[in-house]
Amino acid sequence: MDSKLVGKNILVMVEENEQLTIPTFIAFIRQEFGYTITYRKALLEKQWALKQVYGNWEESYNIIPKFLQALQLFVPGTIVRIQTIPALDKSNQPIPNKVIFHRLFWSFKACIDVFAFCKPIVQIDRTWLYGRYKGMLLIAVEQDGTNNIFQLAFAIVEGQTADGHKSIKSAYRRPDSGWK
Repeated sequence: MDSKLVGKNILVMVEENEQLTIPTFIAFIRQEFGYTITYRKALLEKQWALKQVYGNWEESYNIIPKFLQALQLFVPGTIVRIQTIPALDKSNQPIPNKVIFHRLFWSFKACIDVFAFCKPIVQIDRTWLYGRYKGMLLIAVEQDGTNNIFQLAFAIVEGQTADGHKSIKSAYRRPDSGWK
């Protein structure tokens, strides 16, 4: 039972439902071909199939700048700030002309415009990003006078700051609010 045969069969299953588990793939191959593959082989072939369907991590991160340009073009007034850091080789030396994604901030014009009509408190919520690259998606929200929630800004950041403190998660007052 070679990897190509297993991979092609798993690819069809992953295209239909990427949430299928490794034991499901093992049972399918056993049922279809009368052969039991190892957990490791099934895992590697599922990873291969996911890469075929969605592309790899590096390709996904490489299209971020193009996506952000399109966002600013088709949603005028959108503010975007992306931060990269130098890519390092195995000896921690910078690789010339190569950077990697570090942080991202964006806010839509409509979110910026509604900011003036909201209550004088901004709340920051977060959700963890899972997968090969860890981090957090931060979302700044406010409420208007009728308690409708508006998303103001978004950011993708590392999970912890350089000094080891947890990233922002509590509420902060607006500088112009007059509250103490």
